[in-house]
Amino acid sequence: MGSSKTTPCCSKVQACSRTMRRHHRCSTAPMMSSHRSATGLHFAAARRRFAARLLPMPEDPDAILDGFLIYFLHRSIAHFFMVTEGNEMEFRRVTGSNPHFNCVLVIGFQNAFSEMQSLRKLYLSSNNLFASIDSLRAFSEIQSLRVLHLSSNNLYASIDSLRGLCELKNLRALYLESNNLDGRALPPCLSKLSKLETLWLQDNDLGSYSSALKGLCGLSALKSLDLSSNYFNDSNLPRCMGNFSLLENLYLAWNNLSGHFGNSISGLKRLHELDLSSNHLTDDGISTWISNLTSLISLHLEYNKLKGLDAIRGLCGLSALTSLDLHDNNLNNLPICMGNFSFLEYLNLSWNNLSSLFRSSIPGLKQLQQLHLESNQLTDEDISPWLSNLTSLTGLYLGNNKLKGSDNMRGLCGLSALTTLYLYDNYLSSFPICMGNFSLLENLILSWNNLSSLFSNSIPGLKRLKVLGLRSNHLTDDGISPWISNLTSLTDLNLDNTTLKGSDNMRGLCGLNSLSSLYLSDNYLSSLPTCMGNLSSLQNLYLSQNNLSIHFGNSIPGLKQLQKLHLESNQLTDEDISPWISNLTSLTGLYLGNNKLKGSDTMRGFCTLRNLRELDIGGNSIGGSIDPCFGNMQNLAYLNLHRNQLKGTIPSSIFSNLTMLNSISISQNQFDGLFSFSTFANLSELLYIDLSENIQLEVETETAMWVPTFQLQLLLLNNCILNKRTGHGIPTFISTQQSLDTLELGHTSLKGTIPSWLLYNVTIEILNLRGNFLKGPFPKSAQHNMSRLQYLDISNNHFFGELPPDIDTIFPNLVAFKMSTNELQGAIPLSLSKLQKLRTLDLSQNRLFGGMPEGLVGNNTSLKYLKLSNNELHGNILSKNWNMTELIVLLLDNNEFTGTIASNMLRSPSLIILDLRGNKLSGFIPSWLPSLVNLSLLLLGDNFFDGSIPIQLCQLQNLHILDLSSNKISGSIPSCLNNISSWMEEIPIQIDELLGQQSERSNVVGLRSDSFDAKYTRVKTSLITKGMILTYEGLPFSLMTSIDLSMNQLIGSIPLQMGKLKELRSLNLSQNLLSGPFPESFQSLENIESLDLSHNKLVGMIPPQITQLHSLSTFSVAFNNLSGVIPYEKQFLTFNESSYTGNHDLCGPPLPWNCSSNNPSQSRDNKEEEEDNSEILDSPMFFYSLVAISYALGFWSFIALICNKNRRESLFRTVDRCYDWVYVNFQLFQLYLKRHCN
Repeated sequence: MGSSKTTPCCSKVQACSRTMRRHHRCSTAPMMSSHRSATGLHFAAARRRFAARLLPMPEDPDAILDGFLIYFLHRSIAHFFMVTEGNEMEFRRVTGSNPHFNCVLVIGFQNAFSEMQSLRKLYLSSNNLFASIDSLRAFSEIQSLRVLHLSSNNLYASIDSLRGLCELKNLRALYLESNNLDGRALPPCLSKLSKLETLWLQDNDLGSYSSALKGLCGLSALKSLDLSSNYFNDSNLPRCMGNFSLLENLYLAWNNLSGHFGNSISGLKRLHELDLSSNHLTDDGISTWISNLTSLISLHLEYNKLKGLDAIRGLCGLSALTSLDLHDNNLNNLPICMGNFSFLEYLNLSWNNLSSLFRSSIPGLKQLQQLHLESNQLTDEDISPWLSNLTSLTGLYLGNNKLKGSDNMRGLCGLSALTTLYLYDNYLSSFPICMGNFSLLENLILSWNNLSSLFSNSIPGLKRLKVLGLRSNHLTDDGISPWISNLTSLTDLNLDNTTLKGSDNMRGLCGLNSLSSLYLSDNYLSSLPTCMGNLSSLQNLYLSQNNLSIHFGNSIPGLKQLQKLHLESNQLTDEDISPWISNLTSLTGLYLGNNKLKGSDTMRGFCTLRNLRELDIGGNSIGGSIDPCFGNMQNLAYLNLHRNQLKGTIPSSIFSNLTMLNSISISQNQFDGLFSFSTFANLSELLYIDLSENIQLEVETETAMWVPTFQLQLLLLNNCILNKRTGHGIPTFISTQQSLDTLELGHTSLKGTIPSWLLYNVTIEILNLRGNFLKGPFPKSAQHNMSRLQYLDISNNHFFGELPPDIDTIFPNLVAFKMSTNELQGAIPLSLSKLQKLRTLDLSQNRLFGGMPEGLVGNNTSLKYLKLSNNELHGNILSKNWNMTELIVLLLDNNEFTGTIASNMLRSPSLIILDLRGNKLSGFIPSWLPSLVNLSLLLLGDNFFDGSIPIQLCQLQNLHILDLSSNKISGSIPSCLNNISSWMEEIPIQIDELLGQQSERSNVVGLRSDSFDAKYTRVKTSLITKGMILTYEGLPFSLMTSIDLSMNQLIGSIPLQMGKLKELRSLNLSQNLLSGPFPESFQSLENIESLDLSHNKLVGMIPPQITQLHSLSTFSVAFNNLSGVIPYEKQFLTFNESSYTGNHDLCGPPLPWNCSSNNPSQSRDNKEEEEDNSEILDSPMFFYSLVAISYALGFWSFIALICNKNRRESLFRTVDRCYDWVYVNFQLFQLYLKRHCN
């Protein structure tokens, strides 16, 4: 490569950031030549230094592999280099990205491309070219270029932004996958690439502006085209694809195709491979054209909606097929003609509904080698008659069916070529002895069955068996002992969850000298046979979730080849592991989470394991500070110290030598003091950092001038104190992280506004900024890049103004959107209804007004959690278009909704929580509510409902909490409430689990794996119980049971059957008109914690058996007509006078007067009391007071009725309550006069 030209920085970096120009001071020195000395390394030395980090180059006969030429582009990006191998060049990321690489790359291209006339291959994948896309015109100088890789960059869409590629007329392969391109980015001039054979465009957004894809149509030489994951549907897929007469491979997976596009590809006579997986294909969508593709060898139709025979019959003409994948459809049968696939070698029919009906089509597949039938409805009889005909089978997968292991399974015995057999997750208790004749069998998976020692007769003959899975069966120590030692070829043995205890009978394992992996987790092991230390080949040992303690350590030190040791969730202490842990010098992974480790001496023992790459000691009780010896573990890549009791400052010196570290978690400890984030600056391999839940730790990212060499994927700083000394701003280094997909900065005291570069970042999928002091209107984006944001939580801040009207276009992938407890105003934007992936929406506690958007409740069938509480919304709750079929939680409390509850709600059959409290709803309580069979919380309090409680509510078997308080409900309490199962037996609400499975995201093992959904979509509810407002969530919420019928007009006696509700924890029947005795049956409310029967007309004695309620903490029968002695023992010793006041005939502690049996003066006293009451009521003071209050209420009532007719009902209710207040207080006043004035 020639010398670079001397070019002033500023003249070449117009597109670069001000930060870049400021950093280089606009020097006129050459940007590359000053580093010529860096390339003076001997090529052999350079190869040794960098080869381990280079990606493998594809083989190419034209490439001359003459060593590496390493050419640093700039001193600030020394962690990037350019590699040339003959006629190939690749820009590779060695130690991470750089915030200024996009700028330098432009300069490098403009200076270098003119001197690369012979270059054939150029690899620029996984960089940050988004700011340099216009400079791709420089490629036109490399006329010899044949292969160009631009995948996994940020090539945002702009009109004809790839025009610079059009002059590469010798280009054979172009890779543009995983960018942000829509149809506008591909210019028409791409049709000039007449020699282009391979074009990969998957994982973009070409479905948008697809009409601009005209440049594709002229690529007549194409042989391989990948358009997967581009939001194509039948109407916007380019019709010209039928012109690609040479096309051999076409990939259209992960789109929205139903199959009616088929006419555009049915003419592709040379097509060998077609991938249509993960679409919405239907039977009639493919049946008319699929049979025309007679050259097909491989066909992928998995993850679609195929059901019937008609669609599949079209496949029968594809006689050249060798591979057919139909898994995850709805097939229950196959046409007989499929047996004509004489060349078929691979057939996947798993995850369908197949049973015996399909078997007639299979036996003719004589060449079949791999058959997948997992997750169907197959029984022993279904597979027996025909399976033995498939004599070429080497792999048979029958997991998750209904096999029992009867003699009908003998058909398997003729499959002598089998090397792999999967029978997991069936009902096997045994299987035919003849299966021991599988002399070639190497892999046998029998996990999740009902096997015991009875099956062992057929196993010992499997002399070649290498992998045996027996997890989750009913084996015991003596159940495996007689035969396991015969399997001398075993390399992997899984005995997880098989009720093993570790007795001497397990010695049969000791003879398995070839074992490399042994799984014994989730058993009852307290020790292991000492002879297991002789397993000299063992590399991976899994012993988590047992009862291991000091007794098991004797067998471990001899395992000299052991590389990974899993001991999580046992009873291990420091003394149990200290004597032997340092002997395992080959260990690369040690996992001791959730044990009973405490001391720092144990941590020093870990430091001696110099080969250790992964260390997990989270979930223990380790105190003190992090031992400095950790800084010597130079191979450490993964460190998990979370949920311990570590204290003090985080020592920066520890991390300086840990250059291989890619994952660190020290969350949920007690660290404090100042920690400078620049400590991590040179840890170029870092991907995951979790410092969260250290509430006294100050994390400072802005104090030092530093440039990160890492590219993070996950950063968790929740509940730390962030940038306290520099103004609590959002860390600026985040703008350099081009691979970041999870960022959580909740409750970190952030201030200011959200920068648009953060909110509209094109890589972040999870963003949590809740619980801060951020303010301002919702940030606007300068560019409409394709956002990947799925989970956005900016709740509990100070944002104001309206939500953006185009939220569906700026965040099209939103799954969860939370912006509660802010100062938002205006109406809920209709654009929210266009977010087809949205499952969680929380806009509660704002100032939103208007009605429920029709589109939101009518179109959004994916929404599971909707919370709009504490706003100013009005109108009817349910529109006629209500169609929220997936809704689980509906929280609309404390708004101004009116009208009745319409039966449209039945269109949400999965509803578990319905909270409509604090509105202006009226009418009867619907009798159709039991049709919502999953309903667990029915909260209708503080409205204007009237009528009686419908007895149909007794059919709600899962009802946990019923709140009908503060309404105008009359009639009696239904006596059938004991029919509700959840009040009779403990049945937890599984709501958090249902809401938590919204995303299949993988987290690095050992870091806090709580998904965004599980952490932030936890349901909470506030209930008035125990005399106060309490909030329940998590486990307490799932177990809470409550009935609140207070402040209504209920009459009659309390049903005796309510005493059978032994799982009820709170019962409030106060402020009604209930009469009759205190039910003796209440003594059976063994879990009751709060019982309020005050302000009724109950009579008789308080049953003394009530003192058996040992869980009761709040109790009131005040203001009734109860009499007799108050039971005053056990739990009732804790209740004071206020629990009984207003009952004139009660006596004994805690009341200030005693009572004696057969007191002859009691009746006289009662008479005198009644006379005193009469005198008080007839007194002038009572009269004039009542007149004054009545006048005031009457006058202002009249004014209110004239001026504001919308407040009439509210006023009448206020008058009723005032009347009740006057009555109760005069009763108290007369009682006071009686006791203190006589």
